Amino acid sequence: MNELILMIQRDPELYDLIERLKNQDEDLEDFLLGLAQMFAIEFEELHRSDLNDKLESFFGGLPPKAMSMAPLLLHVALDMFILRATPASNTNA
Repeated sequence: MNELILMIQRDPELYDLIERLKNQDEDLEDFLLGLAQMFAIEFEELHRSDLNDKLESFFGGLPPKAMSMAPLLLHVALDMFILRATPASNTNA
């Protein structure tokens, strides 16, 4: 969260955009936490359906120690997804 806040504070264009989007009495961190919560709900829905099945199909037959890799593997997969799903992620302002 700190990295995101610093990014916004250092970029006048992003700062102005966020100021227009958030409520006047809402601070930056609360606004960003609200947005993150919205996406977290979407991830929770994914987790309830396909994700458990996929994890079980891959890790289910392996020793329990193998499951310790799951969080980091999912983090890498989420980063890959975000890079593909974010519009204009290949352009820098």
